[in-house]
Amino acid sequence: TLEDGETVSADVLIGADGIWSSVRAEMHNNEAKGETSGATYSGYTVYAGELDYASPDNGEVGYKVYIGPQQYFVITDIGNGRYQWYAFLAKPVGTAESDILLKPAIDTGDGCRAGNPAYLRGVFEGWAPDIHDIIRATRNDEIEQRDLYDRPPSINKPWTEGRVALLGDAIHAMMPNLGQGGCQAIED
Repeated sequence: TLEDGETVSADVLIGADGIWSSVRAEMHNNEAKGETSGATYSGYTVYAGELDYASPDNGEVGYKVYIGPQQYFVITDIGNGRYQWYAFLAKPVGTAESDILLKPAIDTGDGCRAGNPAYLRGVFEGWAPDIHDIIRATRNDEIEQRDLYDRPPSINKPWTEGRVALLGDAIHAMMPNLGQGGCQAIED
């Protein structure tokens, strides 16, 4: 049964619906989100940007990581002149909604909030020029913010039940800085 109440039939169901999997919740008889979901706040929020970017080392460096106390920054070449970056900040859950420094931030309606490049440049003041160059090239609407949750891999509860199977973050969520979510889902 879908969210809108429509019912569909199929030979198999693959629950590849992420950390807040409603398929897993149904299989394991718990909430998709909330106290009994098994997910816990990681202690980090992430600002993620994706954009067309003329990096000075395009094609030479595919992945850069800058690490500091309570925060780190990752820049990834995703091909064809497109880049992703992630700014991980150790902050209490829900900080983005209440932190006046983030205004104006825009609720995107999907659990994410658009970010503020000026705020992020301030957070990473004194860090590598690469960080400031890519943030400066990023528009507000190209940045999303979300709190990061984690859950331990399901070893005591099944990954399959009849003709239903779970894969990827639906059954073994992993933090985005590991860069393995998609790979692990393919392996599943």
